[in-house]
Amino acid sequence: MPGRRSTACSVATCHMATDRRRRSRSGRLADALIWGAALGAASGAVIGGAIDDIGAAAGAVAGAVLYAPAEAFSSLSRGVAEPQPLWHRILSSALLMAVFGWVLGLIYGPDEALITAVISGGLLGLLGLRPVKFAIGLLVGAAVGTLLETLDADIEPALVAAAVTVVYRVIAAVAYRNRPLVRVMAEEVPAAELRYVVPFEARSRYVGADYVEQLAQVRGGTFRRNPPDVGILASLDGLDGPAFDATRVHPLIREFYEHTSRFELSIIPEWRRWMKPFYEVFKRLVAEPLGQAAIPSNIEEAQRGMVSTIDTIDLDDDDEVDIRGWIRTFADSGKPIYVGIYTSFRHEDRGYVSVGFPIPGANFTATLLPRNCAEHDLLLTSRAELPFPGHYLSSVDSERDALTVLKLLAFEEQIFVYVAGGELKTEHSFYLAGQRFLTLHYEMARLPALDRSAPPA
Repeated sequence: MPGRRSTACSVATCHMATDRRRRSRSGRLADALIWGAALGAASGAVIGGAIDDIGAAAGAVAGAVLYAPAEAFSSLSRGVAEPQPLWHRILSSALLMAVFGWVLGLIYGPDEALITAVISGGLLGLLGLRPVKFAIGLLVGAAVGTLLETLDADIEPALVAAAVTVVYRVIAAVAYRNRPLVRVMAEEVPAAELRYVVPFEARSRYVGADYVEQLAQVRGGTFRRNPPDVGILASLDGLDGPAFDATRVHPLIREFYEHTSRFELSIIPEWRRWMKPFYEVFKRLVAEPLGQAAIPSNIEEAQRGMVSTIDTIDLDDDDEVDIRGWIRTFADSGKPIYVGIYTSFRHEDRGYVSVGFPIPGANFTATLLPRNCAEHDLLLTSRAELPFPGHYLSSVDSERDALTVLKLLAFEEQIFVYVAGGELKTEHSFYLAGQRFLTLHYEMARLPALDRSAPPA
């Protein structure tokens, strides 16, 4: 069952890709040619327009004719679950950034080579998700922009951005050759072989608080909204392993995970200043329209209150929960904050928790290792030298039962659950390239309808 993830899985199977669900060679060739022709034509047009005696029309034709076969060759020659070769990634980046440079030229004018170069380098460094890469991008942009402006004061922005990209990507490839940001884990593999990934995607552009109900309709299961005493996990005992003993956990922590619907939550976000502006843009342009991951930006927004519900699906009418979704919404508007599918699985003698956040056609999964902390506290962490803990971005094709999975190596998180003064609290921290950028401080209390003085079940 998709919701039951207790069966042990083998590292070999989980990390090997098979071609049983891969698209046909002709299908992949068609995809590569279409994408290659589109990118080649767009970038060729702006580059051709920037070079005397060529022009945008001839450049578009040349770009499509030259880049489409390169894209097709690269796509068909690489092995299963292998990234594109470095030369191809650098070329593709340069072509994309040429279009970006052309847009900057429309904004700032064609005679601002240095501004174009610095913005292009900064963007490339920012996409590298490391502070040092951002600094390298700015330095490369400043150096290349100054050089090009000295050599040709009238150089076009598209050529500037492309040149900055090539220089930056070569430097970054050398400096970070053994420190990749992502790893391809699988390409078009059946969901059953990737137990550390939650294989549920959103089938529309909006996820929203009714996602689990919609999933039940698709899967043909029985949906229930927030049934009494239901939890995000069936039992903490299923997580036992060398680093975790469920019997040591404080009873209030166990009650929360096994009977989450008994509790109400409050949240206080603590953003690092350098991340908050970027998140504000992401929230307005992506999270809120998507109905997913709309975390409060400040204390004032958090004071709107939060409603927490556990939605469940029974797939085979045996009165056992097969899929559990934890939905958190703003109390005043009902708009979603988080929509997460909670699962667990075992490998060898360890249990893991996987939380999947559906997005259109894909899923973002956090797989966490449980550990005991202090005497009665619980830590869930992706910081572990084991194969499964980590964060995964998966393209989901449910019709063909095919997952293509990237592991995001620079992203980490820790959830520290503890009891202080008889109150249940959580510190949920997120890290990017080792730098903490957000901590969500939760307080969990039994709902007023429950007798808070009663011993936990």
